[in-house]
Amino acid sequence: MSRYLVTPILLLLFIAGCSTKNAPLSHGIEGKEKKSRYRTFALENDYIIHALYYKEHRAFARAYTIFKELYDKTGNPEYLREAATLLIALKEYDEALKDLKILIEKEPRNAELYRLMTIAYIKKGRKDDALKSAQRALLLDPDNIKNVDMIVSIHLTNGENRKAYEAYEKYYEKHHDDDSLVRMVSILYHKMHDRKKSLSMLETHSKIVGCSEKVCLFLAEIYRQENSLDNLASVYERLYGATGKSEYAQRAAEIFTYEKRYKKAVEILESSNADKRLLLAVLKQSKEYKKALKLAKELYDETLDPVWQAEYGVLLYEAADKKSDPKLLKKVENVLSSSLKKGVNEALYLNYLGYLLIDHDIDIARGMKLVEKALKIDPDSPFYLDSLAWGYYKLGRCDKALNIMKKVVEKMGLDDKEIKLHWEKINRCRSKKK
Repeated sequence: MSRYLVTPILLLLFIAGCSTKNAPLSHGIEGKEKKSRYRTFALENDYIIHALYYKEHRAFARAYTIFKELYDKTGNPEYLREAATLLIALKEYDEALKDLKILIEKEPRNAELYRLMTIAYIKKGRKDDALKSAQRALLLDPDNIKNVDMIVSIHLTNGENRKAYEAYEKYYEKHHDDDSLVRMVSILYHKMHDRKKSLSMLETHSKIVGCSEKVCLFLAEIYRQENSLDNLASVYERLYGATGKSEYAQRAAEIFTYEKRYKKAVEILESSNADKRLLLAVLKQSKEYKKALKLAKELYDETLDPVWQAEYGVLLYEAADKKSDPKLLKKVENVLSSSLKKGVNEALYLNYLGYLLIDHDIDIARGMKLVEKALKIDPDSPFYLDSLAWGYYKLGRCDKALNIMKKVVEKMGLDDKEIKLHWEKINRCRSKKK
């Protein structure tokens, strides 16, 4: 029974629609004259409710019958227009055209009737007639883009891409709106394959009128397809400026990071607060460890996720000016150990703590156990193998250390300063032992 509660609203909406759409008919008619323009009957409201109910539930044949009867009983053309619309939905195009011609005789300046007629002609394959009625609708209502859409649809069906483009171009020259621009450039880019002009039009509009999502996302898609990363990042940056949406700042930052333009990435991520995790990664990559340390602390305080505690521990060490300070080393060890106890089991942090314990002679045996755990997770990592080799070196087992370092050098070469230093020291150690 609850559905009947909404019918008064449907009725009000319908009547409101009628009052607006019948404006051409009621021109100059006021008060009682306007009321008496059409016949009324006692059950009219009930008929309307049932017709709208059937229409809403796609029982178009039943809805059509009631609207046609409403028209016959009242003479109100709004009911006949509804009936004609339903005939189109029922694919009864000839009958729909008959009703529409009757309506057009009564309302020759109603652009909506010509739009409906255009649809019926298109469905029947009468393209010339469809074009004429669409042009008539545009003449009557030149500021409604729906009328241009119909004309363009007919031209595109006929393969007349240039005419379709020019229809939107004429409309755009008057309105300079996003919708006609995007549709016009879509034809220019996809159908006429004029990339240069498409980009020029979108860029010009975005800079003069504004970088709306509709326009600049189209521009971004073209740059993305062409893998033009600099331009793509610029568009996302403008989109962020125009909309304030952090997702666009993040996309721009990802491109800046990929291109190693870390300063730009940091600037936009800091201004937008778009992605603290990405910002942390960029700060680490650009070796801004003090900023990264502060941010890692923020992330841990916000989430209590021990991974950020581990990051904080790593950055404590990286940001320190005096890395051999015993107090610092103890604090780093405590922070990293705490994060591991809380469930962090990532090879990166296991190795980091392990290497710290080995390199600073804090607890070589424990350090090596942590490195071995990291190698179980990632057995081919040259950095973890280097840590293990360094542990054996610290224990004086230089042959074992050298065998492991050979694998590291095979993978990495000697470009890394720390690996080169370890390689040289382990080789000297082995020579002395011999």
